[in-house]
Amino acid sequence: MCYQKSLNQSKDNLTRYMDKPPIEEGIFEPYFLNDGFTHEKVYVIPLDEPKHWYPASWGLVPSYTDPEQFYKNRKYNTLNARDDKVFDSRIYSKPIREGRCLIFADGFFEPHHSGKASQPYFCYLEESENFEQRSIFTFAGIYNVDKEGNYSASLITVDANPLFEKVHNKAKRMPLVLDRKYEADWIEQGQSETVIKDIMNEGFTSKSFTAHPVINYRLKKNWDIKNSAEVIQPAEALDKELSL
Repeated sequence: MCYQKSLNQSKDNLTRYMDKPPIEEGIFEPYFLNDGFTHEKVYVIPLDEPKHWYPASWGLVPSYTDPEQFYKNRKYNTLNARDDKVFDSRIYSKPIREGRCLIFADGFFEPHHSGKASQPYFCYLEESENFEQRSIFTFAGIYNVDKEGNYSASLITVDANPLFEKVHNKAKRMPLVLDRKYEADWIEQGQSETVIKDIMNEGFTSKSFTAHPVINYRLKKNWDIKNSAEVIQPAEALDKELSL
């Protein structure tokens, strides 16, 4: 599952990507690694207001509860929503029908398991000139809005393709990175369940991804590099036999 992502871009790059400005100035903070478990901001274009992009807490908060209490309780992990369960979920069934969004990213991290150990891999579009200058893409997401007008969002995950079966070799899942031709359709109001499912089944980008191992930022001794350029630098692979 995808619980960490990157977006080390400028506000202008995000605006140019979809030709849509932020809802207001001063809302954007770039990052090398956003750890979803801290519920920091991601940036979304929501179905209900598709002319702008907004900040949103990562981890969709159900409409029937208080955000602070929901995150504190930790009963549910809503960072990801599975494509095969989203329509039947008490938490996600309404957002998938009425609250879809695009979530900006330029990379994400997935664990690769080797024996009893695991190592994070940094995943990004192969078309990028290099891993330090990455291209923007969007995840298919869903969201809620609380009574104060604050957004919270989850990203959709699907069965892994051949590359991510190797990278995320235990769960064999991947976030749904949308092909550009499906982005507008994903946030169009009134889409039928059939169309939404078709996008989840067929909508993964046709662009190629690549990945490389990075230092294990989950270890306490490495916490200080989590939001620095060092966190995306290639590291020695634990699995010497993995070929991507």
